[in-house]
Amino acid sequence: MKNTEEFPALAYIVKILTKAIADSKVEQVSATEYTVRDGNDEIHLKQGQNPNDNSNAILITDKRNIIFSEDLLETLQDIHTSVKGDDVLKTSLKNTLIIINGLDIETDFVFQAVKDFLDQLSNSYEFVQTVETNVTKIGAGFKFGKHIFRLNITNEPNTITLEPRFVASFDAGIQKTITDDIVKVQLAVNKMFKKS
Repeated sequence: MKNTEEFPALAYIVKILTKAIADSKVEQVSATEYTVRDGNDEIHLKQGQNPNDNSNAILITDKRNIIFSEDLLETLQDIHTSVKGDDVLKTSLKNTLIIINGLDIETDFVFQAVKDFLDQLSNSYEFVQTVETNVTKIGAGFKFGKHIFRLNITNEPNTITLEPRFVASFDAGIQKTITDDIVKVQLAVNKMFKKS
């Protein structure tokens, strides 16, 4: 891997992924881009900027959710702590935001927790699809029985906000049930992630 001194955080993350994913192969597309291949699937990594504040970011596209299925989210979340004896690399990793499929890692964890909490409240909840992602914000479609609604999740530094959205013709009784459940889930995820 050439140009590793130029983008040490990117090179280190590529190295961690290739070690963790058996039989993976790395292709360096450019000084700022790599592709990690796992059979027919691939993870695309690119050195870039956080769209929200222009800080350093590594943008990862992982359409098959290999990182999630290989339990690598936690490894990547605190990746700087795994570096010993290289303060430049450690600082570079600490100051780089890792964005996977449009979300930072904590927001991804928040989203997984929201889905789990909804499942625990009722087996009537079903995740439909992700509608929109923007680093710390996600819009997702859910079903409650046959009723579809949107849930906007915002992960701010001090609080997580969940905001259900309903079409005008949505059944009022079911809307109240969902809204009450969302309040419970919001309290639970804030307690889990925002210990203040």
